[in-house]
Amino acid sequence: MLVRSSNKGNLKKFVIVCLFCMQTTGCLNENKLSGERQEIYTDPVAKYLDYKGKKISLSKPQKVVRIHQVDNGPTHHFIHATFSGSIVKAWETSVLRGGNLSAPVITEKNIFVLDGQANLVAFDLTGKTIWATNLVPETEGRQYSQYSGGLAVYGDSLFALTGYGEIISLDKSKGSILWRQKFDSPFRGAPVIKDKRLYSVTSNDLAVAMTLEGKILWTLEGATRSTVMGKGSAPAASSGKVFLPFSAGILRVVRSSNGSEIWKESFGSAKKGDAQSIIGDFGGSPLLKSGKVFIVSISGQLLALNARNGSQIWQLPIGSQSTPLIAGGFLFIVSSSGELVRINESTGEIVWSRLIERKNGNKNRYFGPTLAGNYIWITGTDGRLRKFDPVTGTQVEDFYFRSPALYRPYAAHSKLFVVTRSGKLIAFD
Repeated sequence: MLVRSSNKGNLKKFVIVCLFCMQTTGCLNENKLSGERQEIYTDPVAKYLDYKGKKISLSKPQKVVRIHQVDNGPTHHFIHATFSGSIVKAWETSVLRGGNLSAPVITEKNIFVLDGQANLVAFDLTGKTIWATNLVPETEGRQYSQYSGGLAVYGDSLFALTGYGEIISLDKSKGSILWRQKFDSPFRGAPVIKDKRLYSVTSNDLAVAMTLEGKILWTLEGATRSTVMGKGSAPAASSGKVFLPFSAGILRVVRSSNGSEIWKESFGSAKKGDAQSIIGDFGGSPLLKSGKVFIVSISGQLLALNARNGSQIWQLPIGSQSTPLIAGGFLFIVSSSGELVRINESTGEIVWSRLIERKNGNKNRYFGPTLAGNYIWITGTDGRLRKFDPVTGTQVEDFYFRSPALYRPYAAHSKLFVVTRSGKLIAFD
């Protein structure tokens, strides 16, 4: 019998596959490999879920009346704020449009939020709208922006970075535009202001330093990579240095005077098994404290570096989508895998980890933490505000506000403020 050459080739492939299966896996019989089956990828902080709490000496709560810049200013170091400790909704109000809202900035009298169509809205401390200004350029139609942009306050001026690639200065009391500067790409995140200079990074990784009058002092092109992130981290600044986070996962530290590089460091690799394919995206802003800079990626690296020369002090395989919090000598972080983790600030030793949500298959994202009224506070895309004991990590209570949160809760005026994707600004007493 004649066999066509194509059939011969298929038969040969079939025989080879069968022999391979028989020799390596026993796939043609019921024999099973001996030994214990284990997951290839494991949660690196899971073993700390049962660790007990340790005492912590928290600073006395202070009455915070302003958060003029994202994550509390150029060092992104949060203050322990006064708060009653209970969860009671004081009021709820809406911006003009939902979507990718900016994080709020807060003054002694007002709260400012940039909504999903570049409407900048000013509220008073009771939630009443004072004014609203649309920042869409005249050449653009009204449409939802892919990027959230960000805000900062300095003196009588309010600075807005938009998804349309503009930096705009406004009179904070009236919302009237003072000047605007156009760039080639959108802004994902907020600026920082230090020593009367504004620092920002565009979505195509152009770092910009400018005066508060709109004069560009220097620019610096950073390593770039395509990203799906709608929200970006902000630079940090201290002691004549600017810490610039770029989308390729590289932190470049430059002189604030001219943008010349001092040192740089990058995230080495993503956490194995993480669904995030983007290794480098910063999950939060660089955090400066006690001569160290802490940086975190979404996909699984937390680094503590010497702020002077960039040498590594310690690292942990933990990712996050928020800037960490330091309190009482400990770093608290909300991990990308859904845990609240307490870490020794100096050594990187994990004290404990706690699951934020215990449901199987949980796909929610969580933001925080915030320290207020001697408790840790966390929000999430599940529409809940949660309260934790910072000593034990135990969840004390929660409040369901329905719509997904976009950022950590912000503590000011003895309240907690939450911004949601549906365009709500909610205040809790």
